[in-house]
Amino acid sequence: MSTKDVKSSERGVSEVVDGAEEQRLRGSYLRKADLHLLPPAFAMYFFAIIDRNNIGNAKVAGMDVELGLHGEQFNWIVSAFFFTYIFFEIPSNIILKRVGARIWLPFIAICWSILVALMAAAKSYGSLVAVRVLLGVFEAGYVPGFIYLTSFWYTKRQQAPRIALFFSAGVFAGIWAGPLAARLQEINGSLMGYQYIFIIEASITVALAVIMAIMLQNYPETATFLTEDERAAALRMLANDKALSYNTDYRPRQVFRALSDWTIWGYAIIFWAAATGGATQAIFGPTLIKAMGYTSTRAQVLSAAPSACGFASQILSMFLPRIYPRFSVWIMMFSAAACAFYAVIATVENIHVRFAFLCLSNFALSPNMPLVSIWMSNNVMGVTKKGVASAVTVMLGGVAGLIGSHIYRGKDFPQYRFGHIFVCVCNAVIFVVALALNLYFRYENRRRDSQNEDFDPSALSKDEVEDMCDKRPDHRYTW
Repeated sequence: MSTKDVKSSERGVSEVVDGAEEQRLRGSYLRKADLHLLPPAFAMYFFAIIDRNNIGNAKVAGMDVELGLHGEQFNWIVSAFFFTYIFFEIPSNIILKRVGARIWLPFIAICWSILVALMAAAKSYGSLVAVRVLLGVFEAGYVPGFIYLTSFWYTKRQQAPRIALFFSAGVFAGIWAGPLAARLQEINGSLMGYQYIFIIEASITVALAVIMAIMLQNYPETATFLTEDERAAALRMLANDKALSYNTDYRPRQVFRALSDWTIWGYAIIFWAAATGGATQAIFGPTLIKAMGYTSTRAQVLSAAPSACGFASQILSMFLPRIYPRFSVWIMMFSAAACAFYAVIATVENIHVRFAFLCLSNFALSPNMPLVSIWMSNNVMGVTKKGVASAVTVMLGGVAGLIGSHIYRGKDFPQYRFGHIFVCVCNAVIFVVALALNLYFRYENRRRDSQNEDFDPSALSKDEVEDMCDKRPDHRYTW
């Protein structure tokens, strides 16, 4: 970098700054932003996954026997969550843009934690279904909301490790969910063991929501923890990267452009197929391990091992795009490995081999959700279009939970071959869709390079530039 740099910004910041001083200010900004955004977001997603999936731990702790559940009723209780989770992600992101993440994210967290606690009072199949349906309404907005929020705070390159770290909280929750549930179910009190699982875990989420409301800030433009120099440096950096700006209005026409863009559905299909494996391991992991012949408590504890493998690979995914910035290649590699591992689980009889490959399959499954989320966020432009794209991508993850709730069927005990084959096929789908996106983006980049159009954003109005989204002639897709 030269000694003096001129930085101009569509956010209204323009001045001559010293290169070394600019780097220092950017570094200070990133440290402060990370401190206020990442710890509460990581902790909240950790417990969001626990709150969503502790229904599986409650089953192993005896909830199904206590409530007289039979047949496929448990599967329907699990899937009830996803009926509303699917449809409330786009509206939630629109509300977040209007009221701000500092209010919206803690609010929905408190709402879903109250509902989790109410599951302890459920006395029937119908009441559990009703609570799970409402739970999906409020949990729907958290993941797409955080991904959308990072688009205002970080450049595309900076988003990658932070979104990967965020998703690793979900797999990290899987490491602790089983052992934590095993301890809670052994509490000697006036309630059943599974009821303590619901109540205590929900109480922790409420406390975290309060902390999040204190620490979180909506946008760098309005953050109170930044100095004016840090804010100016951050806005120059974000403008140069074409990051989102908080003062851009919601634009309805971009909703249609997002929903009619086939590449966004491509990202969503990859997220769906990856989430199918992740969701089923999170919910049915203890059940699959118990079916291998382990006791209830032992199965809860052993379920941490596959999750630990998934956590390790998600941490690894933080660095992979920096080593080789080709998201489609990494996604195809991991999906091919997961496909092979699930094929082994579905065909072998030895329980030790099956358990080992269950761990390996989770290692291969886990990176694809953060990788495709980062890939989507890097390529999609436009404030409203990116918000809708983020919601659509995670929305199909809800479809994965809905379908995945029914692929490990009681009648397939103890091998559960149908479920393993289904996840194997899902990973084959990931490979094919990632390859299609790879070929399309490379073609589109070459086409734009060959046209060699001169594009001057200053010749157009701000709204005209914003509505071009990722169709801007100067935009190049990451493949």
